[in-house]
Amino acid sequence: MGNIDDYRTGEIVEGIRKAETVLDDRVTVAAGDPVFERIREKIVAFRPVWITTEKAVELIRRAEIVAVGERVCRALHPESPETQTVFLDGLAGAMAEAGKAEIVTAAEAAQVINRQAHHRIIASMVSGNYLELCAAWPKDCVFCRAERAGINCFGLSRDSLI
Repeated sequence: MGNIDDYRTGEIVEGIRKAETVLDDRVTVAAGDPVFERIREKIVAFRPVWITTEKAVELIRRAEIVAVGERVCRALHPESPETQTVFLDGLAGAMAEAGKAEIVTAAEAAQVINRQAHHRIIASMVSGNYLELCAAWPKDCVFCRAERAGINCFGLSRDSLI
């Protein structure tokens, strides 16, 4: 799983770029392929899960700090529609300090989630907690690409979200 510092420094973007390059070069995961196993391990560690807007708002209300910024994947896909990510707690603070997000109220973050309700929201684990709520654009989402390549990353965490 990524950690807060990976997001703050932008290293997360480079990791996503590398994973996408490998995923785009192959149609499906070959069992035992060490490159795919390493990508699978890293992607599954985020324990991504599709959540409802209601669950996203609940997570936002429980957070001590909330920030809103551009989707991390959008750095690699500027042609994709602009959608925002809500960062929670320590990740929110770090992203705001790095100038990559703006601290907002829980109500403002909930508005962002509700405005993007037509998009599916992915909660992903960062530094051991669900701290990123992303209105994913499936064509460009690294988790969605992994699923298309045969890496089951969403099915592993459906019942384990907070």
